[in-house]
Amino acid sequence: MTTQTYGISKKRNPGYYWISRIIITLTIIGILFPVLYIFSLSLRPNESLYQDILYIIPKAVTYQNYIDAWNYAETRLNVTFLQMFGNSSIVTFSAIALATVFASLGAFSFSQYLFKGKEIIFTTLIASYVVPAQVLLIPLFFVMVKLGLINSYLAVILPYIGFALPVATLILRSFFEQIPHEIKEAAVIDGVSDLQLLVRIILPLAAPALASCIILLFLETWNEFIYALVFLQDPEIQTIPVAIAKIAGGKSFLPVGTYAAAIMITIIPVLAVFVLFQKWFVAGVTMGAVKG
Repeated sequence: MTTQTYGISKKRNPGYYWISRIIITLTIIGILFPVLYIFSLSLRPNESLYQDILYIIPKAVTYQNYIDAWNYAETRLNVTFLQMFGNSSIVTFSAIALATVFASLGAFSFSQYLFKGKEIIFTTLIASYVVPAQVLLIPLFFVMVKLGLINSYLAVILPYIGFALPVATLILRSFFEQIPHEIKEAAVIDGVSDLQLLVRIILPLAAPALASCIILLFLETWNEFIYALVFLQDPEIQTIPVAIAKIAGGKSFLPVGTYAAAIMITIIPVLAVFVLFQKWFVAGVTMGAVKG
């Protein structure tokens, strides 16, 4: 019995092996260095902020910048970081939950049923994703004004759902179609309905795909700025990206260390979500890469 290996072999392709490792290492450094440097700035006292500027590890460490950033938001923006996190959490998780439900139903329909114009409808749905969000900003603003939704969570939740549906449907449909047809037939023979087939059989098997959708939609929704800035004008319901922009663009001078600490505070939820779902995300990315 022979075993087949995948990827670049160090023995057979030493040149390609080391070149690939160097490229991967440089890429990781390029991604992590800005985050580590901001974290380093957030821990430096003001008097040593610009000393040894190229060093990642600060010689002196203080947590005062985090205290100052927390107090600055409360005193100058009239909103606490807890309120910002609450607003962003409500908007993000509501949009993700609804988009995932609608995308699951749509992906199930596209993968399970045969109906006239199916591929045309699916192609149109995916093609809508390439329309820049900025193009739809003004029309959607007037729509929200007419509906009386400006300065409400729904003003951004509804557009976020619309923006998330194409990519979520595309990901889920590709995974649903990879589930063996025999499993679906066995469930139908047992007398399950279509909804039960989706909820009890397909979605549990497609957990990596759902995790991939959750992470991608979370990053896109949590960091969205322009719609939150225009549609959420009340400081009490503004999300994290808008508040951070106001902290940076305030009239009063803000030390670099304090601003770096504010950025690090806002990064925590993103890191937490990725750490929690990374196992399923990696499985979702690699699933289907190799077909047996």
